[in-house]
Amino acid sequence: MANITLNQINNNILTLKREVDDIKGLLEESNMELSDKVKTEIEKSRKRNIFEFKTQEEMEKKFL
Repeated sequence: MANITLNQINNNILTLKREVDDIKGLLEESNMELSDKVKTEIEKSRKRNIFEFKTQEEMEKKFL
């Protein structure tokens, strides 16, 4: 087994702490409240007729 120094352990712990903090930030962002404008746009899109939407194939032809 390789010898590990306290500095290496400390660096690993600090790296893990940064990664956990990043994950916590992402989770907190997902709990943010939507603005009224976004809510209105969502409601408007839900009321659209499904036949107004483009198919996957149509989108691929346009962008690929």
